[in-house]
Amino acid sequence: MDHLPDFPENPFIPKPFVIEENKRESPSVFSLYLRPIDQVPFYFLPGQFNMLSAIGGGEAAISIASDPANPHILIHTIRIVGNVTKALSKLDKNDFVLVRGPYGRGWPIDLVKRKTLILVAGGIGLPPLLPLLYMAQKNKEYFKNLILLYGARTKDDLLFMPLLHQLRAEQIITLHVSVDRPSRDWKGHVGTVTTLIPSISFDNKETFVFSCGPEIMMRFMARAFIQKNLPREHIFFSMERNMKCAIGICGHCQLSPFFICKDGPVFPYEKIEHLLTVEEL
Repeated sequence: MDHLPDFPENPFIPKPFVIEENKRESPSVFSLYLRPIDQVPFYFLPGQFNMLSAIGGGEAAISIASDPANPHILIHTIRIVGNVTKALSKLDKNDFVLVRGPYGRGWPIDLVKRKTLILVAGGIGLPPLLPLLYMAQKNKEYFKNLILLYGARTKDDLLFMPLLHQLRAEQIITLHVSVDRPSRDWKGHVGTVTTLIPSISFDNKETFVFSCGPEIMMRFMARAFIQKNLPREHIFFSMERNMKCAIGICGHCQLSPFFICKDGPVFPYEKIEHLLTVEEL
């Protein structure tokens, strides 16, 4: 799965999709379930993203959160942070959305076949990792072990918990969850997601880490795993910066010599480690 199937559509031309469901996931997060109106399957690799727009409302880069094995339903989980995402959040079933993509480099899934994979997600960083969970659900033998460390600010900010509990019950994942600001009824771990790492045991040579979330979280996460002797080259980040064109022309997502849209969004940690502490690039 290191390459896409034959894909006759032009990813640079917006394509209309119809909304099957607009599902509220949290007070500030919603998911759009989209179906291509021409019924042409939409193939993508886990970790890639699309450019989405309400017709006439501008575009936003959104990671793909759906099952790669079901190319007839496309899911994007979106946080309301600006005019474009606000416009998308107001759309209803049977409304239309324009989709341009897929774009970017995804997770190096061939590298982790039959290995232990630790997923580390902070808040809205979980959706780009969901395709990997669906993969594991379809093929339990793909990963030797699949561990998810998931953290959010509050209990209400945790996303897709019924799905995660189901995957844990099916023994597909080992799940560790933490919140920064616990409510009175919270019985789980308290602290940032990085505080879960010391309790995790793994074989350094056979383990890889895929992470998505705030850059500062991922930076401290990488340090914590390196302190446990995990090789730098076994850590991968999905970066999220302001992407406008998705093809490396506009420069909005430039990270020193790299463009997040074209060279990422998934990067080996060792490739960008020296850039993560620079305030402006």
